[in-house]
Amino acid sequence: MEKSPIALTIFFHMFNNGVKMKRAASAILSMMLAFLTANSVFAGVIEDAEKYAVRVKASISYPFAEDKAGTFNGAGFLIDKNKSWFLTNAHVSGRGSGDIEISFKGREFVEAELVYADPDLDFSILSIEKQYVPDFAIEAKLDCEGKQLSGVEVAAFGHPHDLYYSASRGIVSKVRYHDGLDWIQLDAAINPGNSGGPLIDISSGKVIGIN
Repeated sequence: MEKSPIALTIFFHMFNNGVKMKRAASAILSMMLAFLTANSVFAGVIEDAEKYAVRVKASISYPFAEDKAGTFNGAGFLIDKNKSWFLTNAHVSGRGSGDIEISFKGREFVEAELVYADPDLDFSILSIEKQYVPDFAIEAKLDCEGKQLSGVEVAAFGHPHDLYYSASRGIVSKVRYHDGLDWIQLDAAINPGNSGGPLIDISSGKVIGIN
């Protein structure tokens, strides 16, 4: 039986629509897989950060240099498990005249010692007795290769507004040189409590800066 032009038109229309629907479904599936993979990577980065990030509390009665009297809270992260060394901001720990405490997630605060402070670069190294470093703690992996950072997706980890062990997400806009220092400009939210915490490259899980 000879097929009518109308029947052939309907057949090809349905066939073309079917191909388009398959392509659309395939594209949607690929997007979903990419989304799930990205979220899985991000979740892994945050899970690791919870094992090396700490809370830092400094009480300063007699200010030194640019310090102010009072109690200050911020973040820090473990960089050497063998030496029990932590990195944070100098404006969080103080420059040498305060009492400093550190706590891991789920642990009590313990006394910390100021090993080194650099007021110009605004970073300090703290130490605690090795017995207080929990077994689950891991060292933060530092990326010091000086690679191109513009456009890199990052997580700013810390304790913003007492929301302990949380992260904000964004990208690096640019690395800028200002007043003798390298600054990483990013659009991730940075709030009080983030200071001293790690800025993490989500793709590698490595720390590329200090909030």
